[in-house]
Amino acid sequence: MGISAANRHLGIMGGSFNPVHYGHLRVASDVKRTLALHSMRMMPAAKSPLKAEHAVSVSHRLAMLDLALTEFPELELDTRELDREGPSYTIDSLQALRQEAGDDATIYFVIGDDLLPTLNRWSRWQALTDYAHLIVASRPGTFIDIPSEVTAWWHDREIALADLSSTPSGRVSRLECSLVDVSSSEIRQLLNAGDRETGMIPHPVMEYIKRHKLYENSSQAEAVL
Repeated sequence: MGISAANRHLGIMGGSFNPVHYGHLRVASDVKRTLALHSMRMMPAAKSPLKAEHAVSVSHRLAMLDLALTEFPELELDTRELDREGPSYTIDSLQALRQEAGDDATIYFVIGDDLLPTLNRWSRWQALTDYAHLIVASRPGTFIDIPSEVTAWWHDREIALADLSSTPSGRVSRLECSLVDVSSSEIRQLLNAGDRETGMIPHPVMEYIKRHKLYENSSQAEAVL
């Protein structure tokens, strides 16, 4: 995916999206609006190095995400991790995006704060800000303590959200946005239990799930993704 001259403020959110839900979509939409981004991309992972094998195929997860974006046309799809062989390392994707966008573009990588406790298990995690700013969206719920090395790394880089646009990368900040207190694993359990009318999933995505009978067996519902 090319980067136009006007696309100088870019956001990207990665994830399994198994299945995609309003928690993902509303956070991404809020980030784009709050930071006045030229583009905000959803980047599905092919295979997370830290999670079990996906019980739902790449093609199904991609199709669901594509359908979800019909309700959120302000968001875009980025398939670079599906197009690349091997585990999906975020650092590789950010490096590639930086090469495409150029040194002057401002790039924001968005995660939920539930990922901070395991950030130090990511490949080359301390280099993430070499290529992008890290934006952490607060999620409802209580999470385990953040490792001291992550806390120290964070404090060395944290600045106010409004100041991020002054530099292309290298900083971290928090963002308050529209949050939905639900996870993909919880949705899979609901679907496995027969709840086919959950309001946490866009209608075309739910219709796709019904049509293809996804998440109707325990292996798909219980996968740690």
